[in-house]
Amino acid sequence: MTVAALILVRPSLAGNLGAAIRVAANFGVRRIELVESGVDPADSEVAAWACGGGERLTVGRHASLEDAAKPFTTLIASASGRGRDNQPLVTPPEVVEYVSQRGAEGTALVFGNETRGLSRDDLDRCDLVVRVPTDPEFPVLNLTQTIAILVAYLSMELEPSPPTGPEPASQELVAGLMTHLESALASIGFLQEENPQRMLRKLRRLFGRAGITENEVAILRGICRQMMWAAGRRR
Repeated sequence: MTVAALILVRPSLAGNLGAAIRVAANFGVRRIELVESGVDPADSEVAAWACGGGERLTVGRHASLEDAAKPFTTLIASASGRGRDNQPLVTPPEVVEYVSQRGAEGTALVFGNETRGLSRDDLDRCDLVVRVPTDPEFPVLNLTQTIAILVAYLSMELEPSPPTGPEPASQELVAGLMTHLESALASIGFLQEENPQRMLRKLRRLFGRAGITENEVAILRGICRQMMWAAGRRR
């Protein structure tokens, strides 16, 4: 069993995209979503590297990670250990535990640009960040190598069974909650004006680890509305 999709953010090399399509097809991933792609999936070089894999899956194109993420309930980003000392990271075995609880059919793995990786904003939009263990003196893998390792590992370790926990809310609902929460917390002066994202980033990680449900999103948005009403009444 494997995840539902790969999301590639700003890929720039045709060979990498073609190889990623081939790896995805090898392990039964049926969707690849491209965000701000610098490569046309119809390019002949992509097809050459894909070796027929493109016939076994669909490739979508999107203007933003937010748009590409809408159908999914869990986003797991991949990042190297370099420069991520302040970014909570999970291991591949921990990812298996999370996906087993939440369900593979709603899970997408997110990968960044070959040179720059994922931006801080992209990482903040994801529920979890996984790192493939490597030698600390040379930690950066090629994009396709990372995809192959993670997809192969998950396909071997994930059992074909229903999720063991409640279904998480969709990424679209969680994104709406974060926007609402930012307004509500700002209305009561809780956020630091010079760096409001610092606290919001921590809350997003909390929701990601918890696998917040649709009902919990509704409760928190109700609290946000009450906070904003109370703040306006005081003024």
